[in-house]
Amino acid sequence: MEFNDYVDEYMKYLKFQKGYSSLTIESYYREISEFIDYLKEESIDSLIKVEYYMLRGYLMKLHQKKLAASSINHKLSSLRNFYKYLVKKKYVKNNPFALIESVKTPKRNPDFLYLEEMEGLLDSIDTSNDLGVRNKALLEFMYATGVRCSEVVNLTLSQIDFSSQIVLIHGKGDKDRYIPFHDYAKEWLEKYITEVRSELTVHKDHQYVFVNNRGNQMTNRGVEDILNRLAYQYNATLKIHPHTIRHSFATHLLDGGVDLRTVQQLLGHSSLSTTQVYTHITKEKLKAVYHKAHPREIHDENEIKTLTN
Repeated sequence: MEFNDYVDEYMKYLKFQKGYSSLTIESYYREISEFIDYLKEESIDSLIKVEYYMLRGYLMKLHQKKLAASSINHKLSSLRNFYKYLVKKKYVKNNPFALIESVKTPKRNPDFLYLEEMEGLLDSIDTSNDLGVRNKALLEFMYATGVRCSEVVNLTLSQIDFSSQIVLIHGKGDKDRYIPFHDYAKEWLEKYITEVRSELTVHKDHQYVFVNNRGNQMTNRGVEDILNRLAYQYNATLKIHPHTIRHSFATHLLDGGVDLRTVQQLLGHSSLSTTQVYTHITKEKLKAVYHKAHPREIHDENEIKTLTN
C-alpha cells in the first residue's frame, strides 16, 4: 500500500466508525500528511519502516518551527493514534510514537471575565439599530448557554424550543446535548429573530439563526470581529475571543454553586478533567466562604487581641 492508501483508509475509519467531525478529520489529515512529507524528505518510503530513533529528527524539526508545546503534543497525539490504528490492522508491528512522551506544558487557567465585567460588556451593547439587536442576542445567547463558536454559527431555528427554553446543540464529534436558556436570553432571541433576522434573510433560503448584514450564515471570523468591536467599545484594553464567553459561563456557574458534572454536561466535555480547569476561581471563593462561616474562625478583633496578649 502507498502512503495515501493508509491515510485514506484511516480517514474513512475516523468518519464512519469513530463519528468524528469534518474539522477534526481535516486536522488529522493535515498533521499526518505533514509527517509523511517529512518521511519523504528523509527518503523513508514506507510507514512500516519508521522506527523510534527516526523520530528524533522529526521532533527537532517541530521545535525548530518554534511551535507551542500544545501544538506539538497535538501532532504527536494524532500520529500516535494513527499508528495505533495501523498496529490494530496489523499493517505495522509496533507504534513508534508510543515511546514519545508529550512535551510538558505550563498549567494555564482559561481566560474569563469577572461577573461585573461580563454584565458590563452585555449592558454596553448599543441596541438602537438592527445589527445592535443581533449582537445583543448573539452575546446573550452565548453567555446563557456556553456554546462553542462553531456551535453558535451552525445553530438553526429548529434547534430552539422557545416554549421549554431549551436548545439542542450539535457538538463536537456529532454529540448532541440539550442546554436551557434563561428569560433574558429568550427575550432578545425572539426580538432578533422576529424583527431583525426576518428582514435580513427576506431573500435567503436557509435556517441559520445568526446571520451577517447580507443575510448569510455568520462565520467564526464574523463572531470574532463582533466580539472584538464590542469589547473595544466597552473597554479598549479588554481582549476577548469567543471562548472567553464560554469560559466565563462555566466559571460563573461553578462560582454560583453548580456541580462540576452538570457543567461538564452543559459544556459538552467528554472528560471531567477538561471541565476541572474552570475551578480556578471557585477555589478562592470556597476559601472565603469557609473562613467566613466556620464557627472556629476568628472574626472579632478583640478575640485576636486576647489570643496574642
